[in-house]
Amino acid sequence: MSKNLSADADLLNWPVELLRIVRLDEAERLSGVSEDTLKRRYRDKIVQVSERCLGMRVGHALMLATK
Repeated sequence: MSKNLSADADLLNWPVELLRIVRLDEAERLSGVSEDTLKRRYRDKIVQVSERCLGMRVGHALMLATK
């Protein structure tokens, strides 16, 4: 099983609130990591919400805060 499929399966076990997608400015506040650093180092966790809006799942932002 590839790493991406395993990660997607893990998301199915998360509580609904952790799956919510927030804008990067909110993810910055939750994680304590600057928006620029989120874009550079954690691009795999970023979700494109619309043409101009980027976001991140609350669970991912909170996990970055514990690193």
